[in-house]
Amino acid sequence: MRECSPDDPRSLADRVELRVHGVSGGQAEELLDVEPAMRVGGDRLAGFFRWRREPDTETVPGVRREIFAWGNLTSGSSSRALWLLLLPFMLLNVAYWMRPGRMDREPAGLSRVANNVYGASVRLLALSLTALITLATAGIGMDLVAWQCGGLGEACADARPWLGFLSAADSPLSAPGTTLLVGAALPIAVVLVLWRLSRRTAADYEVVASPVPPREAAEAPLSHAEFWRNSETMARLRSAHIAVAVGMVALLLLVPALQDDLARDADPGVRPYAGLALAVFLGAVLTVSAASVLVPGVDPRWNARADRVCRILRDTTIVLAVAVAGYAVWPRAGWSAEGRLPGHDTALNALFAVQGTFAVLLLTAALVLHAVDRAHDGAAMRGLAGPATAVLGALLGGGFSAALVYQGSLWLSGCGTRDAAGGDHCLPLDPPAAYSWLQLAFAFEAAIALGTAAVLALEVRRGTRAHVPAVTEQYARSVRDRRTWDIARARAVGRLTEVLPSVLVALLAPAVLLVVLVLYAVLSGDLVAGAVTADAAVSGRLGLLAQEAVTGLVTIGSLIGGLALVALAWIGRSAYRDRPTRQAVGALWDVGTFWPRVAHPLAPPSYAERAVPQLTARVARMARDGTGVVLSGHSQGSVLAAATVWQLPADVQGRIALVTHGSPLNRLYARYFPAYFGPVAFADLRTRVSDWRNLWRMTDAIAGPVRMRDAAGEIGEDEVVSIAEPLPDPRSYDAPPGEARRPEILGHSHYTGDPAYAESLWQVLRTLDESPRPDHRPQGTGA
Repeated sequence: MRECSPDDPRSLADRVELRVHGVSGGQAEELLDVEPAMRVGGDRLAGFFRWRREPDTETVPGVRREIFAWGNLTSGSSSRALWLLLLPFMLLNVAYWMRPGRMDREPAGLSRVANNVYGASVRLLALSLTALITLATAGIGMDLVAWQCGGLGEACADARPWLGFLSAADSPLSAPGTTLLVGAALPIAVVLVLWRLSRRTAADYEVVASPVPPREAAEAPLSHAEFWRNSETMARLRSAHIAVAVGMVALLLLVPALQDDLARDADPGVRPYAGLALAVFLGAVLTVSAASVLVPGVDPRWNARADRVCRILRDTTIVLAVAVAGYAVWPRAGWSAEGRLPGHDTALNALFAVQGTFAVLLLTAALVLHAVDRAHDGAAMRGLAGPATAVLGALLGGGFSAALVYQGSLWLSGCGTRDAAGGDHCLPLDPPAAYSWLQLAFAFEAAIALGTAAVLALEVRRGTRAHVPAVTEQYARSVRDRRTWDIARARAVGRLTEVLPSVLVALLAPAVLLVVLVLYAVLSGDLVAGAVTADAAVSGRLGLLAQEAVTGLVTIGSLIGGLALVALAWIGRSAYRDRPTRQAVGALWDVGTFWPRVAHPLAPPSYAERAVPQLTARVARMARDGTGVVLSGHSQGSVLAAATVWQLPADVQGRIALVTHGSPLNRLYARYFPAYFGPVAFADLRTRVSDWRNLWRMTDAIAGPVRMRDAAGEIGEDEVVSIAEPLPDPRSYDAPPGEARRPEILGHSHYTGDPAYAESLWQVLRTLDESPRPDHRPQGTGA
């Protein structure tokens, strides 16, 4: 390698270290490490500083440093804290990408059927979740407020004066149809907010396509030119979801009025026929809109046509909803509101039955794909991580919906509990019985979570004891020293990621019971989950004590669900203001929002759709100008760096090297997204760069070694990307010379300050002095 000097202007022009940060983000000045003062001793609490010199800003002399700061794509304004409330939507979208089948060839036969069933089941589950959220908000605005409270008349007006305009006898809005129309404002407002948020973020994240496509390879799906351009598919899905949401509100407006018209003995005129016609048209449009989410994305012309059709369906649904509103407010003599809102319970029970059915189909498709066409053998949970994530998302959405309606009913009724009686200000409001089963499941979830936390604590304790001998041998220190146990405990915590599948299975136990209950209701015709509440289901069989216990669990589950919603909003707001909180939740969130929205269009936007094209354009431009680029990615930044390399045109790949540190590529992405990451894909990635070095620590709960396997035999069987061995953490057991404190255990942080990082940078820079051909396929540099 040619020796570089800071005084050589050419050396500054043809080498660049381009760092891509991880989930914690930070200011550009901090990430570039260019603050005027730098710490040369001590720690963050008490240290020694000096003025920074120019060489201090370079990891390798003569190599300038750049930073790609993408943190504001997932943080920044406090309004984005609300994105955490979209967690169920995000989980459904992530589940779409977690399929265990291969994507490096066109599926055929049974694998093709299973692959199509998998994608269709996830998308329809996502659509059902939008319908569920719509029914929940309609349950408050239309059922509890407009229908039940409005039907109580003066009793509601006396107990809740602020609702007197809907329930007082002399109010012009007290007719059932009018009150329902007013109550429909809440679900419609929620739909409009989601619609607006999705459209605005789509515009913010839009980028210009590169004029030179990447070198596509079947074994690397992320190398496809259109992978990060998803606007057509998302627009089509958004139209379908909005159409279904608006259609659900229209149905809840239509059914009570139509039911009253059909029940009249006297000749009602043309009203029943008008209502039936609206019901037929609305049902047909909703059916076609739901089916439109299954339309595959193919060429741009087909996408444009499909998008127009979906927009027509959406607009038709809105027109029909306006017509239904006119039908609902049509004056009807003697029409009164009694009991629960007609059609609401039926829609809710049918929706749960649909979700249970699609959950079973999704599970079956994943089992088939893993059995007959698995991507590789390292998939988590034997390929069932995707269905587990989808069911967990549906369970969270249902639990949040149940808590919202149940707590809303308690607040509106003023009874303290749903079954409380008596009192001048206690209104007998009755939410759907199906929600009680979800609240019971949430109570069990809380118990399981507490038990899981206890088991994990025992696992850390056991792991600590298991790591102590290795620590004492490595550092040659006594087992009695507390420092030895601290290092061993850090290693045990760093290995906790391995038990994540077991934790997910435990958390899914209540969801499995709910699915079994729903399927039993479907097959037997006895809708137990919808006909009676959870406490009433045990009253005649297990006695009063069991009934009281179930009632208490239902109440606890409702409180937990409500508190979970508040906690998510609070955590989200804290995460965008407080860096430690952002680091704590950032890993899960940034993994979830890495993927394009192809299952649920109202999920939080994918930052990678903006970040990867930006990185690709910048790196390609520098490489074509003769600059050797070292892409240095930490944590989630390493995933962005890998995605960038896969998107680079073939003519610039010889001028790119890769350094990953604290990378989840193998430990998380290859296990949970086996169709898109894995040994074969990593082998392809290795051929696209001049060199690749990977740094990791035993104390890092996210990072690990990256394994490659090339079917052509040019890269060995499960060869490990250098460096194969973990970095020591801490670097020294005792305090270094000139220091009074022992170095801290770094875990997932501060890889760039480790001497191994500078050495790795030197190593990959040497390869950039070679003149690789476009078809150059370097051998792996492994263990």
